[in-house]
Amino acid sequence: MSSASTPSLMSPLSASRSPSPGIPVQPDHFYRNVEDAAPSPNALGWFDPEDDLLATRGIPVFKPTMDEFRDFEGYMNKIECWGMRSGIVKVIPPKEWYVC
Repeated sequence: MSSASTPSLMSPLSASRSPSPGIPVQPDHFYRNVEDAAPSPNALGWFDPEDDLLATRGIPVFKPTMDEFRDFEGYMNKIECWGMRSGIVKVIPPKEWYVC
């Protein structure tokens, strides 16, 4: 049986959702239900979801700009790496955004 006749199990979006190299989109803050000290960035000065495999920092909260928010699917693809670790993310829309 030829592999050309076997349907692919990858969705067409899989390639665009692969993590891009470099600094991931940074959360504005982390929502936490504990009163201990806020999490600190890594030695390079930024947060990386790979540095917190158990998502102990809390829920990452993002506040995109209006330009970032216009391409919501693209923005979600950029922050997907955070959701894959924490299981949830919070996105607060920009003040300029309104529901039509």
